[in-house]
Amino acid sequence: MDRRWYIDVNRFVTRTAWAHGVMAFFARPAVLLILAILFLAALLRARLVGFGGSDFDKIAGLGWAVVGTALAYAVSLPVVHLVARSRPFVAMPQAAVLVTKPTGFSFPNEHAVIAGAFAAGLWLSRARLTAAVATLVAIVIALAVVYTGTAYPGDAVGGLLIGTLVSLVIYPFAIGSLRALVQSVARSPLRFLVGGGHHRRPIGPGPAAHPELVGESGAVRILSPDEARTVRVLPSGRTRTARVLPPDEASTVRILPPDEAGTGAGAGGAQN
Repeated sequence: MDRRWYIDVNRFVTRTAWAHGVMAFFARPAVLLILAILFLAALLRARLVGFGGSDFDKIAGLGWAVVGTALAYAVSLPVVHLVARSRPFVAMPQAAVLVTKPTGFSFPNEHAVIAGAFAAGLWLSRARLTAAVATLVAIVIALAVVYTGTAYPGDAVGGLLIGTLVSLVIYPFAIGSLRALVQSVARSPLRFLVGGGHHRRPIGPGPAAHPELVGESGAVRILSPDEARTVRVLPSGRTRTARVLPPDEASTVRILPPDEAGTGAGAGGAQN
């Protein structure tokens, strides 16, 4: 089936000469420059986030986009030799090939591996806009290598899958170290590489930072020792009826028990 699809695409190529130039560009190594430009754009955005400093987590994620792509390519190398699938134009010399014929085996396609891993890394870094563009570029690259006759459809799809899976699987084990590395660089003389850190809006001081004077708060007044001896703490429902007396009046007041206090009876006679 893979061979049949390749033949169908190759026949389509002979009828679409207007697309040869664009598809040939996306099938050449020079297309990787587009991925590099996307990376620089995402890095610049991460460094200027909110114009308040760098987003270190996003920078670490972008670092993984590069490291993960390199690891995916490294993983694909033994797979290439293990599968040892010949290029389609070797098996079918009559096939139309629009670019310089590459050497080596066909599965997985190395361009698709790199594009798939890089796009997945950008999604993991939360650079969504750049990741969406990179995903579109990766799909076009996969189509281009088939269109130009250098790979079977299965080679291109396999390359995208291998690149994406390697990036997704290894990411949880590597991102912690990359974040620590970015933090270390930010504290070193090389901090210009990652910027100065993301500075969030400062949190203002709470009420405790500006305490009111007790006498002005309207809630509590600290009593002197003489006054404290003349006050009875009332239940919460009766606190509005209490009045703190000065020492000269306190000697003439009798504190009522709770059952008498609720009847409205005034303070009794003087105790001389």
